[in-house]
Amino acid sequence: MDNPIKLFDIVFISQSLKCSVFQMKGGKVYWANENEIRELAYDKIVDERNGMIRVCNRVNGVEKWGLIHVSGREIIPLVYDYMSPLLADHFVSVFIGDYTWDFEESSAELFDKYLDNNSWNGDYYKGTLGKGKWGMVDLENKTVVPVEYDWVELMDDRTVLCNVGGSPIIKWYDGETKKDTLSIADGLWKIISLNNLSIETGLGSYSEVKEEFESAYIRHFVQPVTFEYRSHEWQKIDKFYTEQ
Repeated sequence: MDNPIKLFDIVFISQSLKCSVFQMKGGKVYWANENEIRELAYDKIVDERNGMIRVCNRVNGVEKWGLIHVSGREIIPLVYDYMSPLLADHFVSVFIGDYTWDFEESSAELFDKYLDNNSWNGDYYKGTLGKGKWGMVDLENKTVVPVEYDWVELMDDRTVLCNVGGSPIIKWYDGETKKDTLSIADGLWKIISLNNLSIETGLGSYSEVKEEFESAYIRHFVQPVTFEYRSHEWQKIDKFYTEQ
């Protein structure tokens, strides 16, 4: 008898809800519990975090991304050209535009310009992202950062760094972490707080907006508080930005 696991491409199981979402090998996606099994209208399930599953469909040859719960309930409709994995358990970055990666000689030169390759450890340029805009939505499908920026990144669980007018986004291999990294250079920056402090800086250099945000942050507390940045691993700018 063949190993039944070979029938599936991917399976996500919720022990607490006693249900699963799975995709047959090269085929359809299903939701199932102890009493029922039903087909879901998705071409592909991608990954799962905290019960949230990224899904996508191919529409007129273009992938559209969304998010569902392991219970089968749709969280974010499939309207985006790309969606990040879950960030800080509450948000996803979304992209509208041409989400294709192509090797471009000019971007390879940009990579060489901004990364210190004198002590080369395996870093190399992989590709440049097509044109489009980034934003961020929460798990209630509310826009928390409008889809109008050339880059967005969580600096900590509730603070977003945004870029306007920067270079094309490049994908490169980081020899230290052994992972692909997305990066952007130049342009102007803005920092937005997603908590109830409602802080949003103006546009400026990275150092300018960081100082503006820290000053506004401290004013919300009776006792002096230092804001501590904690960059998330999905995408980083710390090796690839320039001061204005």
